[in-house]
Amino acid sequence: MTQPYKFIVTIELVPGTRDEILARAPEVQLAARAESGCLSFDCLTCTDNPDRLVFIESWEDEQAYAEHLLKDHTQRFLEFYEPLHRSYTFETVTAGT
Repeated sequence: MTQPYKFIVTIELVPGTRDEILARAPEVQLAARAESGCLSFDCLTCTDNPDRLVFIESWEDEQAYAEHLLKDHTQRFLEFYEPLHRSYTFETVTAGT
């Protein structure tokens, strides 16, 4: 059995765009959670920096995540938020043993 594919995406937003992104985040969050292979999909705001969002996702495997990236709702959200962020980091994580 393969381990789930888990990662954290930290997004540094263009100042003043957080509310615009958060207005659309629930839609993509619900759509992702309904996908086959999605174990969890959470969008969090940083309490110490209003211009930073964190997405924590867990998928059955890397293939399930790859399929998620091809979905229309995912593509629309990525296109929407791309001009609203300054940078992002993508970190894969795993539980320690």
